[in-house]
Amino acid sequence: MDARTLSLPISQLEFHPPIHIMLGTPVSEAIKVMQQHRYGGVLVVDEDEKLAGIVTERDLLVNVMGKQLDPAKTLAKDVMTPDPEALRASDPVAFALNLMHFGHFRHVPLLVYDGDGNGYPVGMLTSKDILNHVAKFLESSEEK
Repeated sequence: MDARTLSLPISQLEFHPPIHIMLGTPVSEAIKVMQQHRYGGVLVVDEDEKLAGIVTERDLLVNVMGKQLDPAKTLAKDVMTPDPEALRASDPVAFALNLMHFGHFRHVPLLVYDGDGNGYPVGMLTSKDILNHVAKFLESSEEK
């Protein structure tokens, strides 16, 4: 991977579509959505569909199982990571790598912003998405 690859916009990667749940969704439903889509996290939006938080496998382990809460009676808003760090699809891949490395994140929401600065999900970038991109780059380099 070279500097050109790192300067590519995230939109050039194959990232996940935005799978989201509402603030009042039970954690048990969040788990079903994550299992159904095979994602390690799900975005949480408010009634206007603005990003409010993210529920990840880590949140489930620490905030639900670690506290012995009933997933059917616990709401996503009570265990999510509120106001997660996010990027735009137009941001460079290097921004994503930096954010994931220093923030210890495996999932980063991708947002589009309105004129008031409200962020709406357009996707989710995972560390696996970046690894897949690097693997394709290395594969194409070997063929030359």
